[in-house]
Amino acid sequence: MILCTGMFCEVLGVLLGSAIQGQIVAGIGGSTEKDCNNPGATVSPEARADMEKAYLIGAGVMGGFYLVCAATVFFGVKERKDVEGGSEEEEASFFQGLKLVFKHGPYVKLTMSFLFLSLAIQSVQGNFALFCQHSLGLGDQFQNLIIALLGAAILCMPVWQWCLVKYGKKTALFWGTAVFIPTLFTLLYIPGNPYAVYPITILGGVGISVAFLLPWSMLPDVVDDFTLKTGTRREAIFYSFYVFFTKFAAGISLGLSTLSLEAAGYVTGACSQSDVVGFTLRMLVAPAPIVFIIISLLFLWSYPITEERRRHTKVALEHKRDKARGQGQPGALESSLEGSTKV
Repeated sequence: MILCTGMFCEVLGVLLGSAIQGQIVAGIGGSTEKDCNNPGATVSPEARADMEKAYLIGAGVMGGFYLVCAATVFFGVKERKDVEGGSEEEEASFFQGLKLVFKHGPYVKLTMSFLFLSLAIQSVQGNFALFCQHSLGLGDQFQNLIIALLGAAILCMPVWQWCLVKYGKKTALFWGTAVFIPTLFTLLYIPGNPYAVYPITILGGVGISVAFLLPWSMLPDVVDDFTLKTGTRREAIFYSFYVFFTKFAAGISLGLSTLSLEAAGYVTGACSQSDVVGFTLRMLVAPAPIVFIIISLLFLWSYPITEERRRHTKVALEHKRDKARGQGQPGALESSLEGSTKV
């Protein structure tokens, strides 16, 4: 429930950031419609300069919010050492820890699944604005579509929280991600009609909420499984590389999109693009993400931590904590550890 609340606040922050950024760009950058009245026209240098200024101011405002959030965490949160950690964890080198972490099968499979899921989402996210403008002809609706997408993601989070408790994390993530596939497939054929686009966008928000919540809820289970087997936690390595692969996915997606649009003949600043560019954008927001999602589901299918194994691990670690505090029973701990490693 704590994680669900955290992810809810994260998506809410993204929603507010999108709204604030949109207002800044609209207020300072103005509109480019006057420059695009004639066929084949391009945006004037003055309008482009105003738009660049607006985005720079918006980026500065968002950066200020980041600094406030970082300062709040740094000065407001105190770390507490857990009883599972010890001197071995503190003295071991970073590279030894890295080697141990990437030899842990559940972490590798979950990370690869998360990497390809992030690739799919980044591919849609990075090209959605151009897709709305040049494939659907709904560039003026982009900001509202983003608000609808994130609003749906926020509203669906309690539902997915209930699903992961009811059916298990792996099952909920698998089917929640699979639902994203027909939604993306629809983008191949959807017309530029707001009444058709908004329902599909809202359904896309359902898949986005899964990606925000469930992979992060599964990472603590991997850390606990690793702790039970090795006696150390290595949380810093687990979480830092999890975040790194998210950024890595964004970089790969940006590179693929740039190369594809350049090959299709995209003209920067042009008010209208060729049909080839419109078709390329449809490929970037539908078939490519679908392929990435299917690969993600294959890795998730082989992910070994089931609900039964997760419960065994939790019981074994609780016994270990009790023993460290002088309250546990060694026999119960040993039998629990043995049962957990067999699952």
